[in-house]
Amino acid sequence: MRLSYVMLAVVAIGCGGGGGGGDTPTDPNPTPNPGPGTNPTASATVAMRTTDDGYGYKSGSFSPASVTITKGGSVTWNNEAGTTAHNVTFTTQGSPTDIGNFTSGTNRRTFDTAGTFQYHCTNHSGMDGTVKVQ
Repeated sequence: MRLSYVMLAVVAIGCGGGGGGGDTPTDPNPTPNPGPGTNPTASATVAMRTTDDGYGYKSGSFSPASVTITKGGSVTWNNEAGTTAHNVTFTTQGSPTDIGNFTSGTNRRTFDTAGTFQYHCTNHSGMDGTVKVQ
């Protein structure tokens, strides 16, 4: 008799009971999610951040590190650090004018040419970013 109850419990659990109805067919060719930063917009904002690891080491970052905009669109860099100077130095030919050191506020550049534009902050190693213009 105990075996019957155990088998009944196993069958009940195995049948699911998780809801959902099961009436929705699964698409055999789902559209892939392009992920963040791949759908171009007319403008984008990039935060310039400085973080402290708690041991006295500060590191800078661009957030997000990569943005995608439409041709003729603009990117605004916002220095959230407050007292730490950051800059935007482009390494790709045909890029807009570099942005010199600034400790707070924003700076914007317009991108009139399609392409991929790499940039970095010369004050902080590893602080790199990309603007993709479509």
